[in-house]
Amino acid sequence: MGVFVIALKRLARKCFDGEVTMAKVTYWTLALVCLLTGIVFGLLAAPATHGIIIGSNSGNVQYKNCSERKSKKQS
Repeated sequence: MGVFVIALKRLARKCFDGEVTMAKVTYWTLALVCLLTGIVFGLLAAPATHGIIIGSNSGNVQYKNCSERKSKKQS
């Protein structure tokens, strides 16, 4: 485990030593991927996406047992 950590530290030092240059296409592609990843993660994690029901509620309700349906008809 210690050898792996040392190798990672050397790699990080080597990667960030000096200036880092990037082509415009690579930069914009990376920015687009980060944006889309954030949107997807946000939609999956948002509490509103787990509780919203879109519908008209125009009377087509299914009851779980007959007693609920009978009590609704009587009132």
